[in-house]
Amino acid sequence: MTRNIFGWSYPPGVTGNEYAIAGPDYEEESDVLCGDCGGETMELGYDRDRWVACDCGWQADLGRLEPDPDRVYDEMRDRMMLGIDVPDGAE
Repeated sequence: MTRNIFGWSYPPGVTGNEYAIAGPDYEEESDVLCGDCGGETMELGYDRDRWVACDCGWQADLGRLEPDPDRVYDEMRDRMMLGIDVPDGAE
């Protein structure tokens, strides 16, 4: 078992950010009705994947969101400033 900075113990290769542990990173009520029972659903997301789910167990895929180009640029710039991702030949 590995121990992270918060004191949680996870098996090797597990970070604690996995969907099964951390849950969705996006959640909101949806206008889509359940395909089985006709009830209300929740729109959920994890790692740019989006889907709707009902309490009865029904789910429907909404597709994958493309990353926001501004956010991708900002994260790349931040990583370069911190020296995490430095292009070859640059110092």
